[in-house]
Amino acid sequence: MSLRICCIDDNPICIHGLKNALSSAGHQMVGSLDRHSQIETFLENSPCDVLISELRVGDFDLLERCHQVMGKYIESKWIIYSYDENPTHVARASALNAWDYIPKRYTVQRLIQSCESVRTGHRMPESLVGLAKTFLTGHHKPAESIPVPLTKREHQILIHLSLGLSNRDISKSLSISLETVKEHVQNVLRKLKISDRTAAAIWSLRNGVPTLNFDHPS
Repeated sequence: MSLRICCIDDNPICIHGLKNALSSAGHQMVGSLDRHSQIETFLENSPCDVLISELRVGDFDLLERCHQVMGKYIESKWIIYSYDENPTHVARASALNAWDYIPKRYTVQRLIQSCESVRTGHRMPESLVGLAKTFLTGHHKPAESIPVPLTKREHQILIHLSLGLSNRDISKSLSISLETVKEHVQNVLRKLKISDRTAAAIWSLRNGVPTLNFDHPS
């Protein structure tokens, strides 16, 4: 079944290539945008099944903008297709409930397969967002090198902090209140005897706290 797809990218070569690839797969590019300010107006007038976006357009971070808009248009799924492979950005995309995060070094067929998985309502097993969700919400046994007793939840919070996620991102990722997140963060900082989130990230790196790692596609 044909999908209606809108792409947001300020690289016309990328847009042209995607249009041809989607058309060859039997799908329709119903729109292409090169500015974040166009997104909401477009979706109001042109419903689509999938929104494919770069991480940044110009100097604007689309993570926050797309999250705000997609919350109003829940019938559309959001896939980030970007040259940026920073695990922090994948973790944020997961917390903000993007459908997938696909590096542009992957084949375009991988992107098309992810778009088509929207129809089934199930992410592909190799979805980076799916893998990130499993990692962020799972229970990881603290490394023996960690010298302080953290609860399972505090260890989850520390993993999120090590990836640079904000309190609001953590709240969305773990489905707990913002106030609860703040309390856990303060407990973690107190137990580790550090003063801020940056110090928590450095501490995590030095003490073997697990982080997101993605294998290259075959």
